[in-house]
Amino acid sequence: MTDNSNKVQPQSSIMKEDSRNHLQVLNAEDMEEQLDQFLDPVLSFRRSAAGPAKQMSALSAKEQQFGLHWVEVIALTNAEMAYQYAAYFSEAVQFLKHDLDAVESWTIEAISAFDERGLQLCIKVLHNTKEFSDNYFKKQHGIVLDDIKKLLTAFVCGLNGRSLKIEAAELTCTDTETIFLPDIVSDYPSKEDNFFYFKLLTVYQWAQNWFGTWRYDLNEKFNQFDDPVKALKLFHCFETIRLLNQIRYELPGFFRQAENFLGDYQKLQTMTLNDSQEWQNVFSKLSEKKAKVDETILLLDQYYSIIEAHEFSFQGDLLPNKVQDMRERRLKNEKNLFREALARLADEKRQANPEIIEMDRTGPVFDSILTEDSDMPDGMSFELTLDGQVIVPPDDVESLMSSIIQDIGEIPEEYLVAAGPGKYVTDNNSSVKKSDDVWSGAYHEDGAYFYDEWDHVRQHHRKNWCVVREVKVTPVYDDFVQNTLANHMGIVKSLRRNFEALKGEEKLLKRQINGDDIDIDALVESYAELSMGMELNERVFTRMQREDRNIAVMFMVDMSGSTKGWINQAEREALVLLCESLEILGDRYAIYGFSGTTRKRCEIYHIKHIDEDYNDKVKARISGVTAKDYTRMGFAIRHLSALLEEVEARTKLLITLSDGKPEDYDGQYRGEYGIEDTRQSLFEARQKGIHPYCITIDKEAGDYLPHMYGAANYVLIEDINKLPLKVSDIYRKLTA
Repeated sequence: MTDNSNKVQPQSSIMKEDSRNHLQVLNAEDMEEQLDQFLDPVLSFRRSAAGPAKQMSALSAKEQQFGLHWVEVIALTNAEMAYQYAAYFSEAVQFLKHDLDAVESWTIEAISAFDERGLQLCIKVLHNTKEFSDNYFKKQHGIVLDDIKKLLTAFVCGLNGRSLKIEAAELTCTDTETIFLPDIVSDYPSKEDNFFYFKLLTVYQWAQNWFGTWRYDLNEKFNQFDDPVKALKLFHCFETIRLLNQIRYELPGFFRQAENFLGDYQKLQTMTLNDSQEWQNVFSKLSEKKAKVDETILLLDQYYSIIEAHEFSFQGDLLPNKVQDMRERRLKNEKNLFREALARLADEKRQANPEIIEMDRTGPVFDSILTEDSDMPDGMSFELTLDGQVIVPPDDVESLMSSIIQDIGEIPEEYLVAAGPGKYVTDNNSSVKKSDDVWSGAYHEDGAYFYDEWDHVRQHHRKNWCVVREVKVTPVYDDFVQNTLANHMGIVKSLRRNFEALKGEEKLLKRQINGDDIDIDALVESYAELSMGMELNERVFTRMQREDRNIAVMFMVDMSGSTKGWINQAEREALVLLCESLEILGDRYAIYGFSGTTRKRCEIYHIKHIDEDYNDKVKARISGVTAKDYTRMGFAIRHLSALLEEVEARTKLLITLSDGKPEDYDGQYRGEYGIEDTRQSLFEARQKGIHPYCITIDKEAGDYLPHMYGAANYVLIEDINKLPLKVSDIYRKLTA
């Protein structure tokens, strides 16, 4: 839900109260008359609003007006959806205990389902009111994965091993690249406990990856038994015991907290250790610090016909087929990538030591040396050698080695052969489309970002409404940058002087304990206090201190069709002067363009990443900036805000360079809808600590920019020829 202070109230004819602030209950006949106004397009001699009207007539006046309001709003999108909503509304009110906040959540979920998947899924949500009600009230003390997904992802990234994604799914499991978790946990009475249980589920699935559960083809093993399903369950039980003990050794603090959530495991341990020699042996073997998956497999062979498996609430499912497919693709891909990396390392050594010709005859000789390493799950790690000398591989090669070892337990000999001149083509490349072709053929959304969009009529977001892709700007290697610098030589010199001065600015700090000069005001106050019998204040000095410019800036450049021609020329010149100025200043900055056609084709154009050097390639991208399609702005602000949010900086700016107001090919986004969505996206950016600002050349900007950005957060440049100078000057003032 968004802060009500930022909402634009809907212009509905319903939900009006009389002068005494009371609502009148409508009877069935009056209710039907009201519904007929909104549902007329879908009513016929076989279907009328009489049924929904009769049901709604039994509700309170407030509930009636609430329902009529939403029927009216939904009818603006789809009349059939509005009819279905009216038909199920009274039942929803009953199931949701007359809690209108809950009914509103049900309403928004149904609308979002329509937005994402169409009418059929929407009707399914409306029909399954009981299921929604159960989940809704669980959420009152439960935790929803979407709310903590980012936090859990960061948490699991802090653990050892390859990076793992977090996704919601019906089954709790892992495919060795993603951890799948339930969309809600509400088994415990407090949110704190439910959150920790999410962490326990996450750590257990991570442990399968880190401690080698999937080092072998488990399907092949289970198929050796007369009942493979029974074998899988017993293996899962034994492996859970091993993994919990490995977590106990690796994360002792976490394990102590987790003990309160391991009741079924502790119960099994207590019962079996007293009564069963077999279970005693199992716990003894699998509790050892160096226990590997090999021990689990040996115990499976030994006790398959003797011990019955126990299932633990937190263990989820083992899906060997899913893992094996993922693992085989990854191993093949990583072998090729690793051999290519070795070829690069050999080339670097050859270039650094041109006198070495032996390598040219025999080829580079790579090897891996096993060394003790307590941080690794097997207690060992591998060092890479080149021609007998230990080398420190780059981070990307080290990550590759870590992933291979995690899957196999070693670096196989066949991996240690540098790729020849014919580079391998990895599996991933076969399915990657060129940036210019991502929209051709049958539409699909693989690899896209999804962003909500604000519907000011509904007063809610349309969930995952905009499909966003980052598209490459084709570099143009010409003389544009050099010509721009030559044509604006005087401006460039002036900007460089101004930015050099800004870089060297110092701030006078007063009332210091020591410093370069006397603070007269502080000295007078101190003398007065001393004469009154108070202690002498020692803070009577001034000191100059250079301020640390901890600033990160994202420039959002309008690449819509209306910028074609001289506006595009001025934009590109402004970017060149900006980059030249910012290189002097040392501020971190990124540049992205934006354009698109409808919500299904929202495009972000990468010109310069935040930590990318200002090099010839970036200059060529600036030269390659061209006018594209329309100016749908909300998605661009949300995407660039998300990128900027990941940057560590004290001050974060999002500066938009545009020639007009938000609009798109579809008529809905034009006018008030687009303005309100952009305003909402800017509000969301401010909530993230980002300061938006707009530089525009649209002479009508005064009609809409104050509402979107605020009166002090935009500037109109009427003379387009002054844009290059003004942009740099405005930036200097914003960051001074």
